[in-house]
Amino acid sequence: MQELIMFLPEYSITSKTLKNIAIIEYGKAIIENTTILPSWESQLKKEASIRRIHGSLQIMGINIETQKIKESVENITKPVNQEISNTTKAVFLIDEISKNNEIEEVDLKYIHKTLTEGIIPRIKQGSYRINKMLGKTNPEEILAHVVQLFDWNNSLDAKDTHPIVTSAIIKGYLEVVKPFEELNDISSNLLTYIVLKTSGYGFKNFISLEGYFKNTKAEYEEQINHLDLEELDFTRFIEYFSEGLASEVSTTSHNVKLLAKDTKIAKATGRIRLTPRQERIVEYLQDYGIMQNKDFPRLFPDISEDTVLRDLKTLLDMDIIQKTGSTKSSRYQMK
Repeated sequence: MQELIMFLPEYSITSKTLKNIAIIEYGKAIIENTTILPSWESQLKKEASIRRIHGSLQIMGINIETQKIKESVENITKPVNQEISNTTKAVFLIDEISKNNEIEEVDLKYIHKTLTEGIIPRIKQGSYRINKMLGKTNPEEILAHVVQLFDWNNSLDAKDTHPIVTSAIIKGYLEVVKPFEELNDISSNLLTYIVLKTSGYGFKNFISLEGYFKNTKAEYEEQINHLDLEELDFTRFIEYFSEGLASEVSTTSHNVKLLAKDTKIAKATGRIRLTPRQERIVEYLQDYGIMQNKDFPRLFPDISEDTVLRDLKTLLDMDIIQKTGSTKSSRYQMK
């Protein structure tokens, strides 16, 4: 068996990586310090979660309409299959696990177990692979490699390293080791979000990297193949990872600035004073265009119809929405 030593990643910070990090830091400042309406903030978070779920399902080879995922996330319809249910749960684990000060090996296993529940035999859920993979870590060495990775992540060396660099190293190394029989890429993606978030780089949960990995699949695979388990050098992968993150953060910060203009208008007109229920109604209309009385129980299962109608009347009086029809056939839309 190969002798294992403490994990100390080799890499160089290139001018390209520095440029990407500068773009990320600039976008991060905009995202964190720009005020937008709470309803818009919720919308951006939801859209990012849906992109993460949709992208993860595509990695599994499951092509499903974004609209169906959105309806499932909002509990308007039930998930059409176990994969959607599992992936949704796993994506929402990011916030739960990120509350811990340190990320541990058990968290990676928990993510994988959640992704595979009811899909593969229970004994394989959250369990490291027992079969060899060409060019990857031998099964009997996986535990040691993964534990060393997490030990490094919680070390002073990692804490003194820029979080973007640390996240890239963890993502790349897990792809090299491939600890599980399947869904390694999705598991490592979700863990990467956790590493970023616990380091103060959560970007308010507004971002998704799955689209970047999918759209640059050939380069992604080339970068992973470039990493050699015997002599790891993460320089190129850090460049690749930071470039994708910079692009996503830049786009997101631009969207936030556009929404900030709407927020200023809303403040000037007094529209910002909405209750959580009223915000939910506005969010629903932004997503689906129309709301009818029959939609009330799905949106607010524990709220009476009269209460929802009062909220709608308030929004009508504020000139935010408009109504057509009457009584039970009424239709509500954004103005």
